[in-house]
Amino acid sequence: MKKTAFLIVLTTLGLLLNTSCKKKDLMLSDSETFDLAAAKAAVEDVYTDFETAFNAKDAMSLANCYTIDGKFMGPNMKAVQGRANISQTFKEWFKEDTSRIDLTLVDIWGNENNLTVENTWKISDKDGKVLDEGKSIEVYKMEDDKWKMVRDCYNSDMPPMPMGK
Repeated sequence: MKKTAFLIVLTTLGLLLNTSCKKKDLMLSDSETFDLAAAKAAVEDVYTDFETAFNAKDAMSLANCYTIDGKFMGPNMKAVQGRANISQTFKEWFKEDTSRIDLTLVDIWGNENNLTVENTWKISDKDGKVLDEGKSIEVYKMEDDKWKMVRDCYNSDMPPMPMGK
């Protein structure tokens, strides 16, 4: 009787351990199926949308590249949070502005929860003269089945303007 009870306990423990190990293996294989190349292509699509909206001076479409709670953090300004506030910020920028933007993805890393993206950007006038250029770090998350920026922080590579000008 003791032997039978021992075998039942041993068999049950073996089954529990086997099941929990397989569940962990399944979790690892799910994580391994994340397709970073597809995520990179999706971010490049966001860049196309961003450039199109910026170059058309369409503040709302530009703000739609951000999550509802996104944060836009530019140099020499307070952070702007929320899609509506980001849209308003771009509306202000676009008054009498004729510049264009070009974005280039440099590197991307992350997983199905968040992506971090490094890029370079260039703003030029209608004749192609470079007005400013720099780099940024962006964090993306899924919203409405699309990768959108939840954080966007950028700065210029150009020297700062002298004080008082």
